[in-house]
Amino acid sequence: MLFVPLPLFATLFLALLLCRILLTRDMALRAHQLFAGLIALYAVQSLLVSLRWGYEIEGVATFLIILAPVLPAVAYLSYAALTGRQTARRLWPFAVIALNWLVFAALPVLPDPLILMTYLGFGLLLLRLWWKGADALSLSPISNTHEIRFALGLTGAALVLSGLTDIYLIIDFIQNDGRNAGLILTFVQTAFVVVIGLAAFFGRADELSEPEEESVTLGPEATEQDSDIVNRLESLFVQDGLHRNEDLSLRRLARKLGLPARQVSNAINRARGMSVSQFVNDFRIREARTLLCSTQKTIMEVSLTAGFATKSNFNREFLRVTGQTPSQWRKGNLSDNE
Repeated sequence: MLFVPLPLFATLFLALLLCRILLTRDMALRAHQLFAGLIALYAVQSLLVSLRWGYEIEGVATFLIILAPVLPAVAYLSYAALTGRQTARRLWPFAVIALNWLVFAALPVLPDPLILMTYLGFGLLLLRLWWKGADALSLSPISNTHEIRFALGLTGAALVLSGLTDIYLIIDFIQNDGRNAGLILTFVQTAFVVVIGLAAFFGRADELSEPEEESVTLGPEATEQDSDIVNRLESLFVQDGLHRNEDLSLRRLARKLGLPARQVSNAINRARGMSVSQFVNDFRIREARTLLCSTQKTIMEVSLTAGFATKSNFNREFLRVTGQTPSQWRKGNLSDNE
């Protein structure tokens, strides 16, 4: 009977995800290219792990070491691409990759500690980006911000945990001559591969091309200009129905106003005390409440009409704004009007 290592199943799963993302995303966008590349790289790593520990092919060990620093760097670049700030000076992660390779070429006994620091470093950077909130991901569609931010935090945590796993492996090699290494890499690392690959599938940018980085000097309090920006946005929502666009992003809003994205974001933060996604979704919920009371549309139809890409996102935001589910709100308000 043919022995099929567990990582091979992960490889197949990631290959299917890669095919899906290539068929359903606009691959002209840098962010989508990076996320597709990330999934492809993890599929290759999973295949190499299965060959190394499943079939005991020692020759692939070198390729695993070469690939190791590339994975966290590309993960970081993928999510950083959603911030709209991918200028040439922000490509420093490639220098980190090169440093890992140079150390491996010169001192083969030292790559493990450096790879460990690379995973921990990029993992912490991703968690830092997650901590900044939804508005930091200015190129991501507002309807998908919650899922993308969750995937971002999950990827950062997985990289950190992967680094901590490497610490255990180093200790195991010191104390037990690496007797448990194969088992750990087969199960634990395969889990990390699947988690990060699945998270990468949720990474998504809007259909606009990424602009160059913009800089805005901010003040500590709301100004008349902030209020004017918010009022102009609300006018766009009322007159043009801009909020109904499922692919709406901070960058798209900023371009409609002819302003830098950071200025629009901070105007909403200061004038309304909320994030851009909350501001847009609050307006969507306002329209949804009207539709629930004045039409016979199903809740799914209402959510799509108001601009939500998924019913789960609609339910979550409706509960945040009103404290009730859409069905509860409709039942209560229809009763009051009868």
